[in-house]
Order: sequence, then structure tokens, then C-alpha cells
Amino acid sequence: MVEQYKYKFARNYFPKGVGKALEIGIGNDSPLIFKKIYPDAEYYGIDKTLEYNLSDKSKSLMDKFYLIDLEKKSLDVAPDNNFDYVIIAHVIEHLTNGEKVINELCNKVKNNGGLYIEYPRKASARFPSMKGTLNFYDDPTHKRFYEIDDLKNILIKNGFKIIKSGVKRDFMRIVGLPLMIIKSYAKLGYLRGSVFWDLLGFADYILAEKER
Repeated sequence: MVEQYKYKFARNYFPKGVGKALEIGIGNDSPLIFKKIYPDAEYYGIDKTLEYNLSDKSKSLMDKFYLIDLEKKSLDVAPDNNFDYVIIAHVIEHLTNGEKVINELCNKVKNNGGLYIEYPRKASARFPSMKGTLNFYDDPTHKRFYEIDDLKNILIKNGFKIIKSGVKRDFMRIVGLPLMIIKSYAKLGYLRGSVFWDLLGFADYILAEKER
């Protein structure tokens, strides 16, 4: 799953583990998935709702939740220099002010901590339209594109080192594509566009480490 990738990806670069994580956009049971991978870590969440595909179990697993509409309020309520790992995956495309949000998030990461960003590529606007989003415009809440170099420059100016970046492809998901197709039909009754994200390169990602 996309949710597992954004968490497991950190293991290769932050082997000491994650003591305290902050995630922006906690839908699709993200707290539950995170805790399965890092059961001893603290999980802090930010979102503008607690009602987007979030089970009661997920809600109970959060150590703290901040209800924030990022287009209207700042991130001042979340403490600075406090988190080992900050995740913002498939959120900024829903915002008009994504650069400002990324700039603020840089302050939340501890020295030697990590920041993971993932969002749809501009190329996705040329993909076929599918239910469950394969083309950028399949989701009416998508607002704008972001250039990867612009986001990387924000991170560098805030004292981050870019560890890895580019087109997000989880090769386990590509190998398992036939199984995901079967599961999509069995569970949802239709073929969900997101099962093709890794094969086609739907998203860009950036993993960066704070050096100061």
C-alpha cells in the first residue's frame, strides 16, 4: 500500500528507528498502519477532519491530534524541533499553499530527523482517467501541481540534505500488480486507478534529512 511505503521507506535511512512521528493527512487508517510498523513510536497527526476513512482503532492509537485546515491556519500548535520523522504524502496537491506548509514543516523536524514528501507528478495529467484516481484531475479536490526542484530548494534552504528523490515506484507493488487487480475487484467491485500508480509513476517523492 502507499501508506506502508511512506513509513517503511524510512527504515533504510534512519535505522535507529522512529521515536516520534508527525503525519499530515491521517486518512485511510494511517495511524493503524504506522503503529503496526513502529509499535513503540509516538504518532502525532494533523488533518482538517477526523472522518476520512479513519476507524475508531486508528483514532485511539494517536498520541495527539491537531485539527488544522492548512490553507487557513499555521502549524504553530505543533512543537518545533520535536519529531524524528515527518510525513506529508498526497496532501499538498489539495492545497494552494503547499510551499508554505513544507517550509513550516521543516521547523518541526529534529536535527538528523527525516522528512518525507509525496505528491502527484504533473505527468499524471496525461494518464487515462479511472475511478479511484489515475489522472490528476480524477480527484476534484486536487488544486495544483508542484515542481520537485522547488520543494527540494525549500528543504535545502532549511538545512536539509536530500537523501533520495524522484519518481516513486515500489517494485513490490509492481510485481504484485495482478494480485492487487484481483483484490480491487473483490473488495470494491471495480478496478481502482491507484493500483497502477507505481507501474506508471503517478507520484514524485522526496526523502530528506535535517542536518542543522
